[in-house]
Amino acid sequence: MENYILQENETILFRGTVVLMPNGKEPKNQAEHDVLLTNLNIVFISKIKKLFKTVSQVASYSVNDVKIYDETVQIIRRKTIVDIYLKQGEIFAKFKKEKYAKEFCDKALKLISGYSKFVRSVKKTQKVINETNEALDIDVVEIAKTAAVFTCEATTNVADLSVAGKTTKIAGKIADTILGKKQKKEAKMITDEKGTVD
Repeated sequence: MENYILQENETILFRGTVVLMPNGKEPKNQAEHDVLLTNLNIVFISKIKKLFKTVSQVASYSVNDVKIYDETVQIIRRKTIVDIYLKQGEIFAKFKKEKYAKEFCDKALKLISGYSKFVRSVKKTQKVINETNEALDIDVVEIAKTAAVFTCEATTNVADLSVAGKTTKIAGKIADTILGKKQKKEAKMITDEKGTVD
């Protein structure tokens, strides 16, 4: 951590080494840089050999400068390579192993978004469900419940000779759930329109 002094309220969350990739391309000179993720900054420390000594150069970027789009932090991992998109430019860094790149990303994303990986996944899933419900005018969760009941009933009745008839009835229930909800909503819209016309 040569030549980088932590501020009074700054702590280290991750420490490792990377090869920086200008313009996203691997350089011929695979010089390693130390990388620090603190609660305030992403720091890269490089050692440059001069005539009689080695000097350190420090580049520090505030975590507040990392771009966020649609609640998604713009730090993207591609196996060992991590792309960091800042308000003023971007950084491409290659870690020695995928597990280090993953650890860095997980900690950076939690720091910037305020959510753990699990919570981010739940929020992303909830967003997809809401968008699907809105686009198709259905209740995805209700359909999933009906499908689960269908699967359980079909599995339970595998030994039963009338399984084909029962699975057809259950499949009909799923279709009825989807179409019923859509028809009810359409009927309500027609009723609402008539109510406003009169």
